[in-house]
Amino acid sequence: MVQTSGFDFERSDIAINAIVWIGVGLGAFVLIVPLVMPLIFPQSLHHASPTARPALSSNAPPLEIAPSDELARVRREDAEMTDTYGWVDRDRGIVRVPVKRATEMLLRKGLPGWPTP
Repeated sequence: MVQTSGFDFERSDIAINAIVWIGVGLGAFVLIVPLVMPLIFPQSLHHASPTARPALSSNAPPLEIAPSDELARVRREDAEMTDTYGWVDRDRGIVRVPVKRATEMLLRKGLPGWPTP
């Protein structure tokens, strides 16, 4: 082992030359990439004004002012649809039945083509 300036290291793991070349390569990468990126992505040279708001299309959904109120309204509407009777198509005679009642009817009548226990 060769001793240098009061400390020593294992020379068989990696050579100092390899560490130097890795450092030089990393430094070159860090310096060259910012110079090459505008050539690859020229649109990055044109900066948009930070005060410009994005254009919203006409079919964009509106922002919710009070999301919790909106959620409560949607849940009330869903509960009304699942817990009440109503017409789906009056002309064709199609009705909406509450889920509990539909389950009872299905258990009593069964599904056509399904085996019964």
